[in-house]
Amino acid sequence: MPKKLEWQNDINYNYNPNVAEGFQKSAWFWNASLAYSVLKDTGTVTFKVYDLLDQNTNAQRTATADYIQDSQSTVLQQYFMLSFSWKFNSLGKKANSNEGNMFRIID
Repeated sequence: MPKKLEWQNDINYNYNPNVAEGFQKSAWFWNASLAYSVLKDTGTVTFKVYDLLDQNTNAQRTATADYIQDSQSTVLQQYFMLSFSWKFNSLGKKANSNEGNMFRIID
């Protein structure tokens, strides 16, 4: 891979055994991004995919003294994002050490 190209992944596995049959008990969550440095490494263009496997659901069980309720919903669907970041931590030239003094002590 080129030196200015960076590939990142984060993978999580969730398992919820407390829901009834027919509900999704487990899911893999995989987010991946590809970043490329530009502008003499002061800028970065990033393309990121959230929930690459499209398995992000929320299955939960609510239990009270009167009933047990299982529910499943989509939390956030798979999406893609293109972003640009710019590092601006080096502004201008460094000043001389004497230039920043507002007061001088004269004997």
